[in-house]
Amino acid sequence: MEKIDFSPLKGQMNHMVIQIALIIVIPLVAGLIVKWILRKFKIPNGIANIISVLVLLVLFYRTFQIVVG
Repeated sequence: MEKIDFSPLKGQMNHMVIQIALIIVIPLVAGLIVKWILRKFKIPNGIANIISVLVLLVLFYRTFQIVVG
């Protein structure tokens, strides 16, 4: 069985992995920070969860637009 040489695609694969990491990590960190800040202001956990998830989703959408578009 022959091995497939993926070395010509190494640069493109690295670029794709970095883009995927940016799309996932930035909104996740922002959502966690928003949740932490809201909890520091004594906002109820349910409301803080909803707001942080909304921030997370909006940032997923915006980051995806910026990175892909």
